[in-house]
Amino acid sequence: METSSQKKNTALMLSIAGGITLGWSLKTYLSKQQQLEEHQTIIQRLKGFEKRLYEDGRERAAAIEGIKQEVESDI
Repeated sequence: METSSQKKNTALMLSIAGGITLGWSLKTYLSKQQQLEEHQTIIQRLKGFEKRLYEDGRERAAAIEGIKQEVESDI
């Protein structure tokens, strides 16, 4: 009976170790996928927003400069 009990314990321990290893591997893989997908898209969104903001500011500065030149030429 002891050998049967030892076999059951060994099988149980191996399945527990396998489950823990599989769960940890899956968690690590999913975590890395989220970092790659989500964080890069957030960074890309921020860069796009920053670029649009910069371009908008540049256009407004050019418009203001044009108005200043008109006013100076009229005076």
